[in-house]
Amino acid sequence: MRVAYQGEPGAYSDEAVSALFPEAEAVGFATFRLTFDALAMGAVDMAVLPVENSSAGIVQEVSDLLWELPGLRVVREHIHPVRHCLLGWPGTVERALSHPQALAQCDRYLHSRQIRSVAFHDTAGAARAVAEQRQPGTAAIASKAAAARYGLYVLAESIQDDLENRTRFVVVERGVAARPRELGSTAGSPKLKGSIAFVTTHRPGSLAHALDCFARRAVNLTRLDSRPQLGRPFEYRFYLDFSMDGDATSTAAAEAALSDLEEASAEIKLFGTYPAGQ
Repeated sequence: MRVAYQGEPGAYSDEAVSALFPEAEAVGFATFRLTFDALAMGAVDMAVLPVENSSAGIVQEVSDLLWELPGLRVVREHIHPVRHCLLGWPGTVERALSHPQALAQCDRYLHSRQIRSVAFHDTAGAARAVAEQRQPGTAAIASKAAAARYGLYVLAESIQDDLENRTRFVVVERGVAARPRELGSTAGSPKLKGSIAFVTTHRPGSLAHALDCFARRAVNLTRLDSRPQLGRPFEYRFYLDFSMDGDATSTAAAEAALSDLEEASAEIKLFGTYPAGQ
């Protein structure tokens, strides 16, 4: 089995692939779009992609690509602890290279030490660049595993602003997204999540009505954010996650809420119903 991720060997996404599929061949790609393209074309069997960080928020490009590309579904999620390290060579550090999400997660640490943030396409890629270029005063923010892989010193450990820093990954594969009613079982079943995106009708109260589809059925929402729509100034697409206990009653309520929202929305896409991560 071949599993795609965005980044280079030693990236947190690479770690997430190993945690989920230890026997699989992990295949890294430079960008999220290339990762999705490989999956859509059948070059890989599935992809493991970050969608949300507990301190830096949503990885919006992944959500946008899930909306844009047909024939893909979310089938699982994984919550991965993220422990950032400052990697480099002994001496004063003036600048730190890393992915923008990692830099945001270490903002207080960097600001307090007057270390300048330099955006890079990937955490492990930043570590590799520091190892290859050996520029005085330049370090990388990446994992301890990346330090071992690229032969760098660990100058500081656990530099993230939130010691409980975690990233939520989803597993995406080709196929039709499962609906809540298809996964409903008996009491004691594992908790489930559903992920959707929708566009409301452009009239007063339309968002409130959309959210009420879930509220009046006591379906808990775990994520709600908006994204501007290209070519439609100041109109937005909404991304929403909801949770279920996994039993037949809970999934039936979620199914009814989803059906109502499908009737009320101008556009809607179900990304999937899947077991919730721990």
